[in-house]
Amino acid sequence: MKLIQKATRSFLIACLLVASLGGVFCFFLLKKIFSEEATEQLYAQKKKLAAHLKETRQMPENWYALTDSLAVIRVVEPASETLTDTVLANPLEPGEMLDYRILSFGVSVLPLDDSTSEIQHYKVTIQNPIYETEDLSQAVFMIFAGLIVALVLALLLVNYLLSNRLWQPFYQTLATLDTFKINETQPLTFTPTTTGEFLTLQANLDQLTRLVRQEYASLKTFTENASHELQTPLAVINSNLEQLLQAPNLTHSQLEQISGLLDTTGRLARLNQTLLLLTKIENRQFARQERLDFSKLLREKLTLWEGLIQHKGIKVNQHIEVGVEVLLNPYLADVLLNNLLTNAIKHNVTEGEIGVTLSPQKLIIRNTGSPPTVPIEQLWARFRKESNHPDSLGLGLALVAKICETSGFQVSYNFKAGWHAVVVGMN
Repeated sequence: MKLIQKATRSFLIACLLVASLGGVFCFFLLKKIFSEEATEQLYAQKKKLAAHLKETRQMPENWYALTDSLAVIRVVEPASETLTDTVLANPLEPGEMLDYRILSFGVSVLPLDDSTSEIQHYKVTIQNPIYETEDLSQAVFMIFAGLIVALVLALLLVNYLLSNRLWQPFYQTLATLDTFKINETQPLTFTPTTTGEFLTLQANLDQLTRLVRQEYASLKTFTENASHELQTPLAVINSNLEQLLQAPNLTHSQLEQISGLLDTTGRLARLNQTLLLLTKIENRQFARQERLDFSKLLREKLTLWEGLIQHKGIKVNQHIEVGVEVLLNPYLADVLLNNLLTNAIKHNVTEGEIGVTLSPQKLIIRNTGSPPTVPIEQLWARFRKESNHPDSLGLGLALVAKICETSGFQVSYNFKAGWHAVVVGMN
């Protein structure tokens, strides 16, 4: 998920959370306000009735007849004031119930005729339906909810467009980094921007890539020079040892020592070449890839190693599909197959078997042999060997793993029922 999508999602969640909490709060706040307003209306009517009594000193007889919201009854004792809520039938809609707020209070009236001092007591009940406030609160809430939704959508759109514009230099910088190749000398060219953070990022990346290329060039030069300088003295030593081997009057012990030194120099030469090859692969010096006929190449390699296979009496079972193509550097393809087949032959038993299976999805090379002497997961490391074979450098599987890694292949190794198997997934 892109950064702008994560930011938009977080912004949306925050807006929805705030809008939901704000909507619930406003709804209950509106209900409280309207409830208090309904109570104030009741007390306003009470105040109006009290003012009328103070002026006329008589209870109006016609109020109850005009409306059902006011009821007056005469009582013996003064009535206390109460404020209650109840549910009553809707006079306009039969069968429908409405919420009502009822205010009851007592009124004492002194007659106009002062000849008698008897005070008349009344109980007044005022009731008002509160469905109007409920409808109004719901309407206000719906309007508020609509405004919130419209505001959130507008803010999301503005935030997305603005963020996309602000972060555009960052995405362009990432796209420029995707074109970075360590073996090129052309410096990276970043899109100009006025944002200080992006300018700092681009400056640091430019400096970092320059240093990486300098270190790569230095390492490349060193490994090439070291390899060349090592090969020369090794060739001289090997030549001198071969001349000594031809010298007369050598004892059997001296011949064995010279032969051992020749084997050692040969081993050093192969070790030097293999380590140099690993370094070149790690440094991506084999970036050029071609569409290769892997089926044809594999058959050619089997033919090439046929003499050694027959010498050890090994039986080969081939299941190679025709026309299997892979995108791979030709030199690395040659090294990959050479190492896999060499391991299958070298670490096999006399009169053993080799199974070679190739399909568009994978290459499987199996061989009989002794169980590995080290844990399987350690065999991919350099200088770890599964046998004590004198010609083994312990770099074969490490080289295979590095080629597969740089070529986008998956490789695995397992041992089961006396069979070693290396599987190279090519898709």
